[in-house]
Amino acid sequence: MHVFFYDKTFDGLLSAVFDAYTRKVFPGSLLAQGDIPPLFTLSTHTVHTEPEKSARVFTALCNKLSAEDVHNLMLVWLSEAPGSDALLVRCIRTILDTPGSQTSNFTDPDMLALKQLARKVSGERHLMLGFVRFQKTSEGIYFAALSPRYNVVPLILPHFAARFADQQWVIYDEGRGFGFYFDRHNFHEMSMDGTTLHGGKLHEHLLAENEVLFQNLWKSYSKAITIKERTNLTLQRRLMPRRYWKYLTEKQ
Repeated sequence: MHVFFYDKTFDGLLSAVFDAYTRKVFPGSLLAQGDIPPLFTLSTHTVHTEPEKSARVFTALCNKLSAEDVHNLMLVWLSEAPGSDALLVRCIRTILDTPGSQTSNFTDPDMLALKQLARKVSGERHLMLGFVRFQKTSEGIYFAALSPRYNVVPLILPHFAARFADQQWVIYDEGRGFGFYFDRHNFHEMSMDGTTLHGGKLHEHLLAENEVLFQNLWKSYSKAITIKERTNLTLQRRLMPRRYWKYLTEKQ
């Protein structure tokens, strides 16, 4: 097995593809720098991430794929699923080496796995659009925490930037420990002290004066429109997985 070490960035992955073609050796495993290689390793190579290399590979992919197919590659990268980087390298190699379009060739197990994983990430993104609940802070900034299974926060930012273009807000991925602050014009990546959140919500002393009142009104409204006789918890858990409930005001 040939092992490549890289910096676990998308540019680093594309640089690894460039090096594989240059060296005519493709990795059987992709590891982070400093990881211990498997016992039966034939060779190792450390990839140096270079924008020129990654740009050449990305341009070659764009010339051969539709915008949707390129987007699916990005979705798989954002899945952060175990082995997804090796899957991407295998699929990119197939795409570049085989005439015609291969992304719809679902007899290829790698292409099928890529399509299925991209669909899962896209579905998670869709769920997050409905599960984001903002809290107004004492500084007038709206804050929402979530913890998605996949790294979909970058995918939902354009939606909220268009919908709340005149507001300052933060969407924070509690599980991954980073988020983005929108200042009405640009996004800024940020992180927070782990003690700021409690149970997926900001501590009450950080909230605007009337925020708790509005949260209680929303809970009352949600309770008032609920028909107890038609409550179906099994269906609720399927459409609205329980792992997200702590971020939903109406579920508190």
